[in-house]
Amino acid sequence: MTRPVISLKPSYNSIIRGCPGLPETLPRLECELRIRSSDGREFSIESIEVRLKTTETLHNSGHSFTPRPKLEKSVLHYKKNIKVSDKKLIGIDIPLTIAVPDDIKETNHNPRFGHSYTTFECRANYFTDASNVLLETFTAVVNVDRYDLIASPNHFQTLNRMYHSPDKKLQVKYDVKNPCVSTDDLLHLKLDIVPNLSSSTFKASPGHFTRKMRLKSVTFEIKEYLETFDSHHDSRENIIYTVVRPFNEVVPKSGIQFEADVRVLTKNLQFRQYEMSLNEPAVLFRLPEHPPALNESPPETVLLKDKKDLEPFNYHSSITTRGRLFSVTHGVTIKFKVGNAKDFEIHQPIDISPWVRTQMKHIENAIVRETGVATDARAFYDSFGGIKRRKSTGELEYPPLPPIVYSFDSQTLKSVGINYDTTFKTAKRVLMIE
Repeated sequence: MTRPVISLKPSYNSIIRGCPGLPETLPRLECELRIRSSDGREFSIESIEVRLKTTETLHNSGHSFTPRPKLEKSVLHYKKNIKVSDKKLIGIDIPLTIAVPDDIKETNHNPRFGHSYTTFECRANYFTDASNVLLETFTAVVNVDRYDLIASPNHFQTLNRMYHSPDKKLQVKYDVKNPCVSTDDLLHLKLDIVPNLSSSTFKASPGHFTRKMRLKSVTFEIKEYLETFDSHHDSRENIIYTVVRPFNEVVPKSGIQFEADVRVLTKNLQFRQYEMSLNEPAVLFRLPEHPPALNESPPETVLLKDKKDLEPFNYHSSITTRGRLFSVTHGVTIKFKVGNAKDFEIHQPIDISPWVRTQMKHIENAIVRETGVATDARAFYDSFGGIKRRKSTGELEYPPLPPIVYSFDSQTLKSVGINYDTTFKTAKRVLMIE
């Protein structure tokens, strides 16, 4: 039975152009929607609807947000009905440019809290005769990366903070040298713990104050925080990594200064091992045992995915991400255990970027390149009416580009390699490849 076969052809190496999260790069989805006849016979298209949406799913296991096993929310970014001629045709190619919203949530799977993914959907109503209208659907997953969080000194400067203990006996000066880290990184901290000389306790008995006050230990905890925004606001936290640094030293008037490198590792461990194995000499410098035979078929390439979810394994990590249903943020908690004073702790927010440090140079170069491409893209779309902004949502609207229609006539059939044998009473298609 004749039916339209829908596929998506990217116009470049990636279906998304620009850098989502950076408006100056014109983040957009550029592709070509292809609709072809399944058997070379004609059909008519009544209507075509395309959508771009992001779905967030909150894992309810262990959180008890609702009685349901999971909580899901979809955000529709784009919807458009495309008018097509009701003439008989065997195919049509429709160039599409869809603006990627500035607040779109990146593709990610957090094993403890939830996951999010973006899909492109197409619905085509068609008929092969005047009495029966049928529906053909197509869905493609679009992996979205954001570029607004990059663990680079060029984007995030060192943070300097000062904190006083609740009993005012100590003050802590600390520096966070890299407040934005990657999923496999070290958080560099510098701390200076000194007595609060301006406190009334110290002025009353300075000798007793310094002699008895002792720093026992400092504990560092890397945490992730879940915030939900469904029926009510709720939050949870999870400790990713803990390290204790013992001291057991008297705090002198000059204070105690030290530096700490706290481990940050939030990516999927199996995928990390796979990445590390690719850098092994046995893999990098391995030569084939014999020349490949020309008649051997190339190995099949399969995108590695989770069995239940739509995100490839390289997206399985805990990163700082914000959405409509839930957000995941991060921070470091520094706990001070002190003798002759109250124990206290400091909470410092940090960001975790999916881009590892070995990719920084390439990512920064890509941003510069896409910023230049965006200038040329504006000039290109100006020739078709220009990029406009929707009044209702404020999102960019790209002008429609002319499609290519393959009508059901002898010249078009010949150009696309479809031949029919007319010696039969009913013409039969001649298969080009048996």
